[in-house]
Amino acid sequence: MVQSLDIISVNIWQILISLINLLIIFRILKRFLFAPVQKVMNERQAQVDRIYGDANQSRDQANQMKQEYEQKLASAREEADGLVKNAVQTAQKRSDQLLAEANAQASRARQKADEEIAQQKKKMLQDVRGEISDLAVDIASKVVEREINARDYDGFVDDFIRNVGEKD
Repeated sequence: MVQSLDIISVNIWQILISLINLLIIFRILKRFLFAPVQKVMNERQAQVDRIYGDANQSRDQANQMKQEYEQKLASAREEADGLVKNAVQTAQKRSDQLLAEANAQASRARQKADEEIAQQKKKMLQDVRGEISDLAVDIASKVVEREINARDYDGFVDDFIRNVGEKD
C-alpha cells in the first residue's frame, strides 16, 4: 500500500518545477509567438478600419453628390418651366400684337372700301343726274317742241333725283 500512496502522493518539488516550466514556455511563446501574431492582428485591424473609413467617406461623398444632383435637377426644372412660361407669354403677346395689327389693317381696308364706294356712288349719281337731265331736256323739248333751257330743268332733275335717292 505504500507504493500506491507514492503514486497518489503530492510532490511539491515536482509541482514547482512544472510551474517554472510553464512560466518559461509562456514567456517564450509570448515573446516569439503572441507578439508577432498580435502585431499582425493589429495591422489587419488598422487595414480593415481604413477600408471601412474609406467606404464611409465614399458613401458620404456619393450622398452629397446625389443631393447636389437633385438640387441641380430641381433648379434646371424650375428654369425650364420659367423659360417655357416666358416663351408662352411672349408668344401670346406676339399673337395679340399680330391680331391687333390685322384688325387695324382690316378696319383701314374696310374704311377705304367704304370711302371708295361712297365716291363711286357720288360719281354714279352725278352721271345718272347728267343723263337724266339730258333725257329730260330731250323729252321736254320733243313734247313741247320748242327749245327748253337746260338750267331750268337742272333744278327739277336734281329734286327728282334726290327724291328717288331717298326712296332707295
